[in-house]
Amino acid sequence: MCGIIGRVDYRDISPNLIEGLRRLEYRGYDSAGIATLDGGKIRVVKRAGTVDRLAEAFRSSPVRGTLGIAHTRWATHGGVNDINAHPHVSCDGKVAVIHNGIIENFAELKSSLRREGHDFVSETDTEVVAHLSEDILREGDDLMQTGLKLAKMLKGQYALVIMNSDNPERLLGMRHNAPLMVGVGRNYSVYASDVLGFIDETKRAVFLEDDTVSVAERNHLEVRSLGGLPRDYKVVDLAEELGSPDKKNFEHFTLKEIHEQPGSILRIMKQDPGKVTLFRKQLEEAKRIFFVAAGSSYHASMLGKIYLSEHMGLYSDVILASEYRSYERWFDEGTVLVAVSQSGETMDVLEAVRAGKEKGCSILGVVNHAPSSLERMSDTVVNLRAGQEVGVAATKSFTSQVALFYSIANKDIDDLEVESISRAVSDSLAQEEAVKSIAREIASSKDIYFLGRGKNFPLALEGALKMKELAYLHAEGIAAGELKHGPLALIEKGTPLILINPDDETHDDTISNGMEVKARGGVLIGVAPDTHGGYDYFIRIPKVLPDHYPLVVAVPLQLLAYHTARLLRANIDKPRNLAKSVTVK
Repeated sequence: MCGIIGRVDYRDISPNLIEGLRRLEYRGYDSAGIATLDGGKIRVVKRAGTVDRLAEAFRSSPVRGTLGIAHTRWATHGGVNDINAHPHVSCDGKVAVIHNGIIENFAELKSSLRREGHDFVSETDTEVVAHLSEDILREGDDLMQTGLKLAKMLKGQYALVIMNSDNPERLLGMRHNAPLMVGVGRNYSVYASDVLGFIDETKRAVFLEDDTVSVAERNHLEVRSLGGLPRDYKVVDLAEELGSPDKKNFEHFTLKEIHEQPGSILRIMKQDPGKVTLFRKQLEEAKRIFFVAAGSSYHASMLGKIYLSEHMGLYSDVILASEYRSYERWFDEGTVLVAVSQSGETMDVLEAVRAGKEKGCSILGVVNHAPSSLERMSDTVVNLRAGQEVGVAATKSFTSQVALFYSIANKDIDDLEVESISRAVSDSLAQEEAVKSIAREIASSKDIYFLGRGKNFPLALEGALKMKELAYLHAEGIAAGELKHGPLALIEKGTPLILINPDDETHDDTISNGMEVKARGGVLIGVAPDTHGGYDYFIRIPKVLPDHYPLVVAVPLQLLAYHTARLLRANIDKPRNLAKSVTVK
């Protein structure tokens, strides 16, 4: 969730920290803060709200220094206010801490520290780390020993960066089940939760392994296991596609990423065939197959399940990652887990993967953000290479996942078919003006329903999710055949229903379900290649092969959510209460 940066340098770093937070704000934007070692003392500026609010406060009361940390928060413990914003400082003012994750035993630690005389000012779990660090450092331990002792005390998950005024040229970094990496520059080092924190300045990075404690200096990095043993690491060169993103001429990153889908689908379907063949072979040899995913990746996996069934004759199941324990009894050496995560850092997915690895499962990873924890944990991994997706709501990563699953299941795809899919997605994008007019009709609705059968049911779920994420409207995806088993009671005069109705084997039955809604006063919005007399409004999609419809249907559903959100003046790239990378349970 949260975005964290820590930097040790030979020059004033406060502008770099602020700019790094801007690039990481998609990871959390409830509040933001910065702390630097200024004149031998730690000085902190922090504010609830956006990084822009922090920048305003910084201009009024700037802090300077060559050692510093900064943070943009997605709240887990304590309300959204200035006091709960990170960094958090020890009683003696010598320690400042930033944190991504959850300290599960913080209440117990807090009680103990209070009895010892520590004063707490925030409601957060993180503040206990500052006070614990103060006690350990007072006993004479160096930063590395402090980190190793902290690791024995803390339960939960964390990426921590800690600064201490008695160590003006060092930062302490700790990682347990949360992402943390180090950018390696010329005479400086940068801790970050995402390469975007430093990608504009250096393309060289160390991706810290899980369960490590490290100390960074300008030109040196020491890494140890939680048990204190030295750990080897390597400096890697980052791929060009990880460069800092640009909105170009689009109003929002989300709209830009929607429009990038003809290219991102083309890239994933024309990638190295050897990797796809290996992925397919491992599925064919599996005793059982589980997709493990969350959010949009879960909906893409539902389509993956259908493609594997129809084209490969393979049975698989799709598990919500947070519910994996209900299926864990089936994890064994013959089981393949297809773990799907845009960021590669989704905590629930990683927990399921760890459980699977312990029981001998093979792990096939699907990620867009690399390097990542999931990539390193997988036996075989396919990188979507859709490019940086800044908008919190998944768009191009979703269609890239669907395109990949279709490519894996259908080994007879050729370049002509791939290019025809890309053109069809472009044709769907060309319907944007029609989508805008429909957005105006539904923006005042209190409820919106999406209906689909077969492959279109996961699209109904995904369309509803996009409407919830972007426009903050109640939306629900419904399997068309289930309409009469309860959901029809929700329909009243004027209720909009998005009928996903391509020219496939579900077309006629879906029309019948739509007419049942219309007979009860609902407003029918058809998403189809051809219009129908029952539609009140119509979004045209190109006529394609049945397997291709999920890719061309997803686009107008994304556009509909986007333009509805724009009319309602929602924060489209950064929806309230949400963050791009869900690194907590």
